[in-house]
Amino acid sequence: MAQLTHQVGVLQDQAEIERLQYAYGFFIDNRMFREMADLFADEGAWIEIGGRGRYYGKERIHQFLHEVLGDGRWGLAKDEVINHVQQQLLITVDTDREHARARARAEVQGNSPPGTPHLLLADGIYENEYVREAGKWKILGITVAMTFYAAVEREKVWFPSAPPSATLPPDAPSQPVVEALGRQFNPWHFRHPIKGYELSIPASEP
Repeated sequence: MAQLTHQVGVLQDQAEIERLQYAYGFFIDNRMFREMADLFADEGAWIEIGGRGRYYGKERIHQFLHEVLGDGRWGLAKDEVINHVQQQLLITVDTDREHARARARAEVQGNSPPGTPHLLLADGIYENEYVREAGKWKILGITVAMTFYAAVEREKVWFPSAPPSATLPPDAPSQPVVEALGRQFNPWHFRHPIKGYELSIPASEP
């Protein structure tokens, strides 16, 4: 019974860590840097992305994300796209269930800033650590080794899909376009996994 209880607990831990890492991916997609930093542990956290060096502590992590990666801007500009698709998440939970590690992959697509003539494609491998802090799983450290970057020349990135059918009209209109983003945005169905606050539409201030 004790062994089964432990195995079920590990499965629960893996599910919580997976959710945490996927939230990280959605937040970096939308340049939600404060929300990203709030996923990290209060003690001993770090981040290292490619050859940019390692930053220690939640506030230094936030400064790096917002000022270095984000160039001082929270949220997306109109017609801006940055996707970090999280996949191949392989999670290993320590026997004491207080610490865990994961290896994962991110596929990146982006046109940031929106007017750039290239579409960025990239791939990165994560080796991350997680810690249970005050009863919640949090990110202890993110380490990303980039596999490649590719700047693909493009003619256009567009956002609207096909218009409503004239022969079989819809029963209700689609959700409206968020003008500040230049496209539709599905509202968040969940609150911040650690802090519990409501998540905003990531529209950058002009």
